[in-house]
Order: sequence, then C-alpha cells, then structure tokens
Amino acid sequence: MKRIIRKQPDNTKQAKPNMTITFCVKTNDNPQIVGQTVCDHNFYQGEHPEDKYSWIIELGKDKEEGEYWEIKGKYAPLKDLTLIALAYRAGDTVVLSEIDDSLVPNFLDPLLEKYGFDNLKWIVVPPKR
Repeated sequence: MKRIIRKQPDNTKQAKPNMTITFCVKTNDNPQIVGQTVCDHNFYQGEHPEDKYSWIIELGKDKEEGEYWEIKGKYAPLKDLTLIALAYRAGDTVVLSEIDDSLVPNFLDPLLEKYGFDNLKWIVVPPKR
C-alpha cells in the first residue's frame, strides 16, 4: 500500500508523520469476526439524523493477496469510504495492520475487552525519516 507524501511550501514546517501500529490477536476467530468486533465499537450518531459515522468491514478485492478484510470508515453524507485497517490470518493469529497511531484507542478497548491482555500484542513501526 503506497503512502502519499505531500510537499510542503518552503516557509512551513512539515507535520510529523504518524506511526503505524499492527495488532496481533491470538484467537480461533476468523479475521472477519475480529474486525467486526472493532467495527461494532466504532459508531457515532450526531444530533442530525444524517450525522452518522461508523466503521464497516468488507472482504478485500485483491484475490492474489489471499483472503483479507478491509476495515473502512463510513460517513453517511459521503459516498467515499476511508481505509482504516486490514485484517487477515497468519497462523494462529489474526493480524490487524496499517493502523494509524491516532486510532489505537478505537482498537485497543474492544480487543482487550473481548480477547484479553494475554492474547493481544502490538507492534509499533516508526515513520521513515
């Protein structure tokens, strides 16, 4: 997955890039169930009926990569979805990857609640310099 790097004007400071987090959940559940656990925790209903923000999970479309799931952000008034994370199985573990560090609480709370501390690990990848 390519990251877009935007060039800043010469007179401005470039914002620090965020770290990428990967969660590893030791479970027999399939990646869709683990992803849905996170999605169920991330829903916001504003005061206006159309002010809904939620996370959804969809089967990945690149069949060459094997089976994987995409967790996406959905805002009711907009048709475009934003990619939040990927979910796939690696051995006896479900991996949730490509997570921006600002979203860690959105993943950590539901995963700890359902799977417990002993079955959850995370990897922090600092940005390239």
